[in-house]
Formats: sequence, structure tokens, C-alpha cells
Amino acid sequence: MLAILLLPEFSELEAALALEAARHLEYPAYTVAKGRKGTPALGGSVWTPTYAFPAAPPPKALLIPGARRPSRMAQDATYVAFVEEVWEGLEAVFVGFNAHLFLSEVGRLPSRVAARGEVAQALARQGFQLTDGPFHREAKVYTTLGGLSLLRALEDWAQKAIEL
Repeated sequence: MLAILLLPEFSELEAALALEAARHLEYPAYTVAKGRKGTPALGGSVWTPTYAFPAAPPPKALLIPGARRPSRMAQDATYVAFVEEVWEGLEAVFVGFNAHLFLSEVGRLPSRVAARGEVAQALARQGFQLTDGPFHREAKVYTTLGGLSLLRALEDWAQKAIEL
């Protein structure tokens, strides 16, 4: 199962791409958040997650879309506890356009990452090494430039082209 972690003010594009990619791969997917009430997205929509943290089935893969202030959510013990609880059972973790900052704060971001813009600058200041390309895989973590590069990372993991 692919879990899509909805941080407050998440990228609808990245979440929707992941759900659609999972559908094309015939891979079960769900959205998950701190609670079951609506989670606001960057574009103004509000999504009701499929599961709240305590009720979510254990995922094999986790996708974290970018969000307005992802590092701030790393200060919320509930988000950190969810990531820690599922981490060992994950085969892959996919990071959206700035979700690197969340994983960095929780101590799970690898040393080499694909990132751009302000995110790349912030990570470089923290000592992370930047790589070229739309995504980079280190161990189970796929860091991406966000948007359609998430789709490329999902294809790499699935070893299958995804035609949307």
C-alpha cells in the first residue's frame, strides 16, 4: 500500500499524481493525516483523508507531498510518531518539492538529495549534498524536485512506465 501523508497546506498536484499513478499501477493507495477532518491544500481545496494516523494500515511506501511549511510539522509529535512507527516497514519514501525539510527535521533525510531553489539552498546550508536530475534515490528515500519528477521516481520504484 502507498500512503500519501497530507501535511497541512499540501500540494494537491503531487497528492493527486500519486493517487493516479497508484491506480495505473493497480497498487492500493490511501491518504493519511493527523485526523479525519478536512486537510487544507495549497490551492485552496480541502481533502478528507482516508485514514487518521491511528487507524491507517501499515504502508509499504510513503509519499510526502510538498507543503507550505513542512519543517514546522516536524515539531508536531503526532506527525513524527507516525513516521517513526511506519519507517522500518517501508520499502520506499517519496519526497515532494519541499518535503525534504520535514524529513530533515525528523532526522530521516539521506545525505545526498535532489532539490532545487530555496529548498536546495536551505539543505546545502545544513550540509546536504545536492545531486543533478529530477530525483535521487538513496537507500529507500527518493528525493525529488516535486511535481512530475515524483512520477518518474514512482516509475523507477515500480520498474514500470506510468501512462497518465
